[in-house]
Amino acid sequence: MRIKLKTKQLKGLSQQLPFEVVLEQPRDVRGFLEILGHNMPWNETGLSKFGDPIKKPYRVAFSVEATDGGYICDVHPAFACYISHLLTSE
Repeated sequence: MRIKLKTKQLKGLSQQLPFEVVLEQPRDVRGFLEILGHNMPWNETGLSKFGDPIKKPYRVAFSVEATDGGYICDVHPAFACYISHLLTSE
């Protein structure tokens, strides 16, 4: 699933980690999303409709492209739901 994350949204999401995150290039964003994906509560949020609920996907971020004011991110659909939850609960 392709989603667009604005720079401001990424800064808000980076508050989920206990250290400062430098997001200057698409590879930085992809790495950050992978780390954020490790915190995703796989069994608690009803994400089983996207596959085997017991087995968390190995990767949740597949590609990231820079755009004006943000990044286009190709992510696992369940991870997109998790990001949406994090952004709306801020």
